[in-house]
Amino acid sequence: MVDVDDEMIYRLRQYSVSERVRIAEIDSSKKTPRYVVEFMDGVKSGDRLNVPGTRLHGSWSGVRGFDELMGNWESIDEYELTDSEESAVSRVFDLLIPNEVATCEWFPVHWHTRIKDTKAIEQLIGVTAFDLLNQCRGFRLDGDIILSPEGTMLVSRYACRVNPMQVLDWIEKDEEEYREKCRKGSPAVSWDNKPYTTDPASEYQWYLEDGRPLHELLRSWCGQRAVTMKERMDAAEAEVRRLDELIEDLFVQMRQEGYGNAVEHIERAYNKGRITAYNHRTTVERPLDPSEIPVRIEYRRAPRWWGY
Repeated sequence: MVDVDDEMIYRLRQYSVSERVRIAEIDSSKKTPRYVVEFMDGVKSGDRLNVPGTRLHGSWSGVRGFDELMGNWESIDEYELTDSEESAVSRVFDLLIPNEVATCEWFPVHWHTRIKDTKAIEQLIGVTAFDLLNQCRGFRLDGDIILSPEGTMLVSRYACRVNPMQVLDWIEKDEEEYREKCRKGSPAVSWDNKPYTTDPASEYQWYLEDGRPLHELLRSWCGQRAVTMKERMDAAEAEVRRLDELIEDLFVQMRQEGYGNAVEHIERAYNKGRITAYNHRTTVERPLDPSEIPVRIEYRRAPRWWGY
């Protein structure tokens, strides 16, 4: 409870220097109270400012402990996770790390880890919490161990090495869902609450940007190496051959059922629209040879007999 004339800790921003202020007035006219504070020290002494309560951090008598705590938080607020790393960490904690053992938290540092049970975490990741403190930045707080976002990555990687199958099973299931979406689209609801089906092409693009990087990162944490470009190309060619055989079997069945004309039309369109390495390559910006410049034929209108 804050009262008039209380001396409080004031910080303009999270990691600003703590300043001593006195509560001069309390504005309770709005739902969230605001406070008129008077600065007590330095060049601002005597100045007054109307501030929200979020800038006040307790009694000035506890400023030493508060500054030490905020210094610890600032020391671990240096490592920033990528989007794929954030998704991977979140998935690992959901699958392998119970909340009563450790949790990922967002405030005051995004993606820091609070370890609540040091014995249980050792069984889950294979190393002690104190070993983690030797490998990354962290500190102790109220009996718990706080790890930096880099430490959160370490916890996730160790957990995947100890129990990889649960993560790999989830990847296989998620990839299956992506395959279905890339083939048929996905049911969705528009902003005006109308149902529609997403475009398969956009689903595939989303998979390339979000799904595949996540799967590859999790696989690497589980001890599986990432798939090379050559392996992807070989797998894609093998899949095309498999689909060609299925389509040919389908054409045979359709001809036997008397749909020969339809088969010829579909087969012609299928072969004409085939995507190959020759029509799906990057265009190189270079001067064109005269033989490569398309001929442009201009048609001139014959003069009208009436003169225009």
